[in-house]
Amino acid sequence: MPYYYFDSTALIKRYSMERGTRIVNKLMVKRGKVAIVPTWTVTDVYSILCARAQEGQITRDDCYSVLYKFEIESKQGLYQFIAPKMETYLATKELVLEYPSLRSPQVMHLALALELKPLRLTVVSADTQLLAASKTAGLHIINPAED
Repeated sequence: MPYYYFDSTALIKRYSMERGTRIVNKLMVKRGKVAIVPTWTVTDVYSILCARAQEGQITRDDCYSVLYKFEIESKQGLYQFIAPKMETYLATKELVLEYPSLRSPQVMHLALALELKPLRLTVVSADTQLLAASKTAGLHIINPAED
C-alpha cells in the first residue's frame, strides 16, 4: 500500500491546473494509496486559493468551487489528516540543528514525515529545500513540479 505525505505546495496542484497537476492527480487515483495531509495544510490551501482570487489569477466563483471540491473530497476520506503531537514539536529541535536553513513549516513537515517513516511513505512536495532534507533523512520523495 503506497503512502504519500502531501504538503500544500503539492496538494494545491490537485485543485489548480499548473505544472505538476498531472502527477498529483495520478497519485490520487492509485489503488490502495493513502494520502496523508497535515491538519494545518487545510488552512494553507484556503489561503493559497483565496490569495489567487484576490490577485485575479482565478475568479471568486472558481475559488469557492475549488474550496468546495477540496472540502467534499476531504469529507469523503480522500485524505488522512494528521496532527502534530508534543513529541513532534520536541523532535523539531534536533531537526533545526541538523537542517538550519529550513523554515519552521518545513521542519514541521519533516518531523511529521519522519514520525511516519516506518510506513515507507513518500513525501510529495514542490518545495526543493524540504525535499532535499527529506531525502537526506532517508525518505522517498516526489517533486510533481518536475513533470
